[in-house]
Amino acid sequence: MIDLDTLSKVPLFNNITIEALTYLQPCFKQMLVPKGTVIIKENTEGDQIYVLVKGCVQVTKDLVKGFDTDQFWTEKVLAKLEGDSFPTFGENGVLGNGPRTANIIATTDCELYTLTKTDFDSFANYDSKAAYIVMKNIAMKLSESLKLTDDNLVKLATALYIAVQH
Repeated sequence: MIDLDTLSKVPLFNNITIEALTYLQPCFKQMLVPKGTVIIKENTEGDQIYVLVKGCVQVTKDLVKGFDTDQFWTEKVLAKLEGDSFPTFGENGVLGNGPRTANIIATTDCELYTLTKTDFDSFANYDSKAAYIVMKNIAMKLSESLKLTDDNLVKLATALYIAVQH
């Protein structure tokens, strides 16, 4: 079981009371994955969020669509996450079972904890104020990710423009 001290350090749960965290604590299920495991596969459905507590993962995305090419050549690493900062991923899973938007691959042996949408919905019924804070934290994280995506899109479009001009 994830300990309360660790749970309180997860950025997604900033400003949540100890009572709310105590309710959530037993809902988290431990997941141990070896290096090289694809934890989340882009464009698949999922209903859980992940908290990384030990190890490292990389976030990747296939940047070329509609061509029958080896993804190894078209996949871009978007981010590297380390357990010591207790990052989360898979937030779409608790927002409504939306398709996964990237791949998450373990680059070392990892310890994670998962929370299902069903358990999050139960938590929201238990403490709607705390659930609102978590949803607000998810929204802020997704907003930051969207800004980074926009910045990367501008860089790609600029590179394409320069390539076409020459």
